Amino acid sequence: MWLCLIIFTKMKNKILFVLLLSVIQIVILNTNTITAQKLKPTDVPADVIQTLEEQYSYVKVTGWMKEGGTYIATIKDGATAGKVFLSASGEWIRTLFTVPVSELPSSITDYVKTNYPDFNISMSCLEEKEDENTHYYLEVKPEGVGTKPSVLTFASTGQNKLLTREDPDDFQDPTVKQPDKIDQAKAAAAEKQAAKEEEAKREAAEKAAAEKAAKSTPKPTTTTSKPAATQSPKEAKPKKEKPEPVVKDEHGNIAIKANTVPEVVSKALVKKVLHPAELNWFLVDSMYIARCLNQGKKTAVYISPAGVWEKTLTIMPEESVSGLMAKHLNDFYPSWRFKNAVKEQRADKDDKMMVEFYEKANYKAKLVTTVFFDKAGKLIRTIDPDYELGGGAQESDEDDALNKYYEKMNMELDNDDASSVPDNVKAAFKLKYPKVNNVEWREGDYMEYQAIFYTTRGKEICVFNSYGEIVETWVMGKNDNLSATIQDYLKKEYKNYKLKEFYSVKRLADKLNAYKVIIVDKKTQEEQELWFNLSGKPIEY
Repeated sequence: MWLCLIIFTKMKNKILFVLLLSVIQIVILNTNTITAQKLKPTDVPADVIQTLEEQYSYVKVTGWMKEGGTYIATIKDGATAGKVFLSASGEWIRTLFTVPVSELPSSITDYVKTNYPDFNISMSCLEEKEDENTHYYLEVKPEGVGTKPSVLTFASTGQNKLLTREDPDDFQDPTVKQPDKIDQAKAAAAEKQAAKEEEAKREAAEKAAAEKAAKSTPKPTTTTSKPAATQSPKEAKPKKEKPEPVVKDEHGNIAIKANTVPEVVSKALVKKVLHPAELNWFLVDSMYIARCLNQGKKTAVYISPAGVWEKTLTIMPEESVSGLMAKHLNDFYPSWRFKNAVKEQRADKDDKMMVEFYEKANYKAKLVTTVFFDKAGKLIRTIDPDYELGGGAQESDEDDALNKYYEKMNMELDNDDASSVPDNVKAAFKLKYPKVNNVEWREGDYMEYQAIFYTTRGKEICVFNSYGEIVETWVMGKNDNLSATIQDYLKKEYKNYKLKEFYSVKRLADKLNAYKVIIVDKKTQEEQELWFNLSGKPIEY
C-alpha cells in the first residue's frame, strides 16, 4: 500500500515537471512576438497594403502585426508560410519564408553540427532583401531559457557557402575547450609576473642609458653655409588650352553643357541622385537624360523640361537578381552565366528588371538571352539569343545594356496581334486569368487566338476560338524533364538537331493530351515541330 502511494507521488511529480517544461517551451516560442502588436487589416496604412499587394499578389495574408515602426504581414504561399516586413511609408524591408530544418541543404546542417555542437536551429528561413540574392537565414542557440542566438546566413545556390556569422557578445565557442577556474587563475598570475619582469627590465635599460649619456659630452660643431647661387627665373611658357572632349552616347547624341540645363531639371536630379559622379547631360527629343555614376553604378535619369522625373535606369550587379528571378533562371536555364542587369524605376511604379545572361550552350559564341521581370520577380517576357540587335554574337558592355534597354523591351511588339483579337476573347481570357498582365496575342490561321503569358509555372499559351471558348492550353516544361523515351527517340532519329523547348498540350474538345517538342538544326538553325503522346510515341497532331 505504502509502496503504491510512493510510486503514485513520484509519477505525479514527473507529470507536473513535464507540464512545466511544456509551458516554458511555449513561452520561448512566442518570445519573438511578445513585443509585437496585433493589428486588424483596417489599422494598416494604405501604402503598406498596396506595397504588399504589388510585391506578393499571389499570397494569402493571414494576419498583421506591428513592432516599433515596422509592419509585419504573415503570409501563406501554398504550404509555405512567411513574414513580410514593411516600413510605415510602405517601403519593403525584407521577407522571410519558413524552411523546415529537414529541408535545409546538408552542407548547411553539417556546418552547424561542426561549429555549434549541441546547439539547436531555432529558426530557418529563406530571406529576401533589396539588392541581395535570396539566402538562407538561420538562428542557432544552446538549450536553456534566455540564451541569445547566433545568426548565420548562407548562399541559396552552389555550395551554400557561409555569407555572414554574428555571435552574441557573451558567446563561448563550443568547439574550443574552455579553461576551468584553476587554469584561469594560474594564467592570470603568470601574466602578472611576466608584466612585472618586463617593467623591471625596462627601468634598468633606461637607467643605464642615462648614466652613459652623462659621461659623454658632445663637442659643438660649427657649420659654414655657402650662399645659394642666384638664378634668374625663366619665363614660363603659356600652356596650350586643350579642347574640351566631346562626349557622345551610343546613339551619337552629344552631351550638352551643364549650364544650359534648366534649374528645375537640375533640382529634380538632386532629389533622385544626391552625389552624381561623372555627370553628363543629354537632350534627346524633349527629354533631359542625366548619365552618371550613382554609388558606383552606371545610371541614366530621365527628366522632362518641366522638372518631372519619369524614370531611372541603373546597371545592377548579379546580387540584385532576387530569389524568384533566380528560381526561374535556375529552373529553365541550368548553368546560366550572368552578364548584365538593368533596373528600371518608374514614376508610375511599373518597375521592371532586365537580366542578360549566357545559356550553357551559347557561352562560347557569346549569344545573350534576355528576360524581363516585374518588380515582384514575375516573368514578363523572354528574348531568345537569335535576335538581330547588332548581331547576337557580338560582345557588349554595360553601356550597351543601358542604352539598348528600351530597344530590347520593345522588340517583337509589332508582331503582337492584340488589336485584331475580339473583345469577347479578351474578356474570356481575363475571366480565366484575372491576375495575369503583359499578355501577348497571336492570331492563328483558323480564326484561333493564342494568348502567350507567364506565370509561376513559366511560359503558358491559351488558345481561344472566335466565340471566346478555350480550345487548347500549353505549358512549357523544363528540358531536363522531357521523358527518356522521347529523348532517346530524338538522339536516334534527329542526331543533327538539339532540343529547344517542349510543351504539355491539352486539347479540350477531344480530351487529347500530348507533347509538342521543338527542335533546331545545329547547322541551319531551322526549327521543326514534333508531336508525341504521353507514352512518348510520335503522333500526327
